[in-house]
Amino acid sequence: MGLSKANAVKDPDLPAKGVEEEHDASHRTQGDISHDASVAIQLGTKVASRATEQGTELALLNPENKLFFLVVYLAPGDYHRFHSPTSWVVERRRHFTGDLFSVSPYIANRMKDLFVLNERVALLGRWKYGFYSMVPVGATNVGSIRINFDESLRTNTRQITHPAHTFTEAVYTSASILQGQPLLAGEEMGGFRLGSTIVMVFEAPKNWTFTVKAGETIKVGEALGDFTQISCDAL
Repeated sequence: MGLSKANAVKDPDLPAKGVEEEHDASHRTQGDISHDASVAIQLGTKVASRATEQGTELALLNPENKLFFLVVYLAPGDYHRFHSPTSWVVERRRHFTGDLFSVSPYIANRMKDLFVLNERVALLGRWKYGFYSMVPVGATNVGSIRINFDESLRTNTRQITHPAHTFTEAVYTSASILQGQPLLAGEEMGGFRLGSTIVMVFEAPKNWTFTVKAGETIKVGEALGDFTQISCDAL
């Protein structure tokens, strides 16, 4: 996108660790075995396969899959909490400092690299078909990005905690036996102060198709896509 590669830096809001250790930002008041078991069942063969590693670029895990993305814009008058679109495990988060430009469709269509210029929190992990991520993006008049299971995360602070085009990184390994924060489809994950944008990037089989179209309004619980039947002629 015309920008240099971002580098990881230390997070001042997390306790110091050794060089090879990773910060664990897990926060669970009480374990729920049935909840975690339900997520594990949904993940199937991916239940024990981590999709991310410390400070590395994320590659397509399965050559038979494709990467898909979806941008959901939340206007100031919209519902400004966000829920898990599927059952998955959040393995880590990367917090990028940045600007707070408007993310309205008008600006997004005219400003190159908008979503990598603004402050954002990349939640990275895995679902049934491989890599899965959700990225809440900050914007003008958005007070902060809140993640329900991460009390150490601080966004939109008066003093910038790390330089632009760098990120702080933490894991959720101790959140569960799945080595991450398990989430069921529909489960509330966090929210914004006013509206903003969510960017989803995920790996899926090639016959995945979005059932929503650009410009349509979506509601909590509405399906975003499905798998289409592949004809014999396409094989």
